[in-house]
Amino acid sequence: MSTKNYTRPYYTLAVKEDGQWKPEFGDFDKDVVKDEMEDCADEWCDMKIIKSGVDQAAIDAEIAKLN
Repeated sequence: MSTKNYTRPYYTLAVKEDGQWKPEFGDFDKDVVKDEMEDCADEWCDMKIIKSGVDQAAIDAEIAKLN
C-alpha cells in the first residue's frame, strides 16, 4: 500500500454552524475545495479552508484550533 497520499497536504472546507466549526468537504486539490466553497456560498456565511494531514484525527485537530 502506497503512503504517497499521506505525505500530501489535505484541504478541508470548514463551516461555522451554531457557533462551532465543522468539516464540510475535503480534497487533496485546494482548487476543488475552493470550488466547493463557492458552491456553498448561499448556504454558509462563515467558511474557511484549512490544511492538515489526510487522517480524521489531523482534520479534527485543525478544526479544534478554530473552535
